[in-house]
Amino acid sequence: MRRLVLASKYKIGFIVFITFFVSKISVRAQQSNADEVYHFLSLPYSAKATSLGGINISSIGSDLGLAMYNPALLDPSMDKTLHLSVKSYFSNIQQYDFSGAHYLPKRNWVLGWGIHYMGYGNITMTDASGNEMGNFLANDYVAQVSIASSFKQNIILGATLKLIQSNYGIYKSTGLAMDVSMAYTSSNNLLRASILANNVGLQVHSYTEKERLPLNIIMGVSKKLENAPIQFSLTAQRLSIWNNSFYDPSFYNQEGYKPPSAAQDIFNHIIIGAEANLAEQVSLDFGYNFIRRFDLNIQNQQNWFNGFSAGLGLKLPRVTIQYGNAFFQRNLYHHFSIFYSLKNTR
Repeated sequence: MRRLVLASKYKIGFIVFITFFVSKISVRAQQSNADEVYHFLSLPYSAKATSLGGINISSIGSDLGLAMYNPALLDPSMDKTLHLSVKSYFSNIQQYDFSGAHYLPKRNWVLGWGIHYMGYGNITMTDASGNEMGNFLANDYVAQVSIASSFKQNIILGATLKLIQSNYGIYKSTGLAMDVSMAYTSSNNLLRASILANNVGLQVHSYTEKERLPLNIIMGVSKKLENAPIQFSLTAQRLSIWNNSFYDPSFYNQEGYKPPSAAQDIFNHIIIGAEANLAEQVSLDFGYNFIRRFDLNIQNQQNWFNGFSAGLGLKLPRVTIQYGNAFFQRNLYHHFSIFYSLKNTR
């Protein structure tokens, strides 16, 4: 009994400390005009996240790929599960994600670990006059460890520690960051709400000058229909910044673009997702990212399906396969994930 009381006090203190810390960081983020660094941290870690619009922190279900981004989604059913994702971009740019989870029943902890890697290929190095001086490899990666534990009934707390490394030839940078989150799931498993403070940290070693990390305060809610195998998600991101879109007044005036309206600024924080289960083995996912469409659209040109994304999942006894895609102008990028359980569930 005494151990339970002490554990509860530690968890409450943890929440108070993180809330205070994040609020201070958020104020600094709003006041700072410095460019952000390590933008690869904002990319979706799994095919399901890609298909749901790029970010989803509240999807109802058990998905290690989503839990790699939001540690409060870690749950005991992920014990001894491995996850591998691959996503190809243009010009031989490759993204790889590898993660796993382990459940400690005595402490009721779920531990997670993962590597998020971006490789930009072999790039030609030149001097200021354009003379070639050889080649170099460019890459970014983050190694992370996560923990999740129940706080009260239906409430899970999660935290992730990250070591970030960026290598662009002679330019290198190192950063430390953490994610802190809380998720509530209703007793009937038809509602889940979550809040996440993503990338709270700093650069330990910079390329030239210190830059700030891409702090992202995110809130999300998912609702599953009681009499149909369908759920809907609403995610609000970048809540510490009002104007979430790129806006260059001189460019907008020169090209005849209109600045984003107040309503557009609101919608540019929102991502919508929907999931449908066809039997227990097959799922279909759809998403719409407002700011992606706003940033990519070009006036007087065909903008195709900017902002839209879709995917599907196939669940087998010990293997789950996911596929997701997202539209960027005329390009369609494919994301593949595979999950394997080391435990024989039969």
